[in-house]
Amino acid sequence: MDKLKRRIIIYFVICVFGVSVSESVLDSLLDDRLIPMYIHSDTLYWTLQISGIVINIAIFFAFAVLFWILSSKAINAESQRQISERNLQYSSICHDLKTPMTSVQGFAAALREGRIKDEEQQEIFEIIYDKSCYMNELVESLFTYSKLNTESYELTFEDRDICTLVRNLIATNYDEFENKEIDLEINIPDKEIICTVNEKEFKRGISNLLINSCKHNRNGARVMVEVKSHKHNVYITVADDGKSISKEEAENIVKPFISGNEARTSKSGSGLGLAITSIIINKHKGKLYVDSNIEGYTKGFVAKIPK
Repeated sequence: MDKLKRRIIIYFVICVFGVSVSESVLDSLLDDRLIPMYIHSDTLYWTLQISGIVINIAIFFAFAVLFWILSSKAINAESQRQISERNLQYSSICHDLKTPMTSVQGFAAALREGRIKDEEQQEIFEIIYDKSCYMNELVESLFTYSKLNTESYELTFEDRDICTLVRNLIATNYDEFENKEIDLEINIPDKEIICTVNEKEFKRGISNLLINSCKHNRNGARVMVEVKSHKHNVYITVADDGKSISKEEAENIVKPFISGNEARTSKSGSGLGLAITSIIINKHKGKLYVDSNIEGYTKGFVAKIPK
């Protein structure tokens, strides 16, 4: 949407400039050359004056029509892009929901028909519960992504200590790291680093990075969480020593429904986590990017926001 706004502004500036230049050239031609030649002839003088007014109006309407055509094409192109993206969202979510739904239906039917032995039922109940939780997670992710992309959803911002927020998030998700025996390195300064953030959404975005570092890495992997301040920006980095990311993957991984090669075929996630985090960081006038040059780690997801 921001690109569309910039494009329309560019078209407007071009058309206004075109009107200004065209009318300036016309006025110069009439006032400096033609009118002085026929100033003694009332008929030709007024004919030229009226013609100049008519031509100026015609120039204005011509550029107005041009602006309308260019803007309409840009709006239609953006609408088609959004429709295509929305269709991708729906088809991807349907794809991810189909497998667990099929499993739940199959196991539920087997339980109803008495085909599951009594000693196996508890295991089946746990599978059904896990699958239902996963489906709920997919729906929640899609809801969050759609909400954040709605222009009417406005965030309220307050000054917060980023170091404290990130420490609390690590503590909240510490069980995830322990369960996978993650070797966690924490580099967070003791002094406060104040940023203006929406606490709820900011915590959601950074939590996605922390959770991804557990979900998408092997047991016993090394993960580093770092907060540092440089000049006018704050950098929150979540790095790991897992699979490296190519330059092409790094450019696309924050797009919706992209979360690595396994994203479409496993319980690894909806592929919306990084897209949601990217939108949240953008709403904080920052940027989410991948850094592949962190010493001791193969990659790091970096959220840069202004202080």
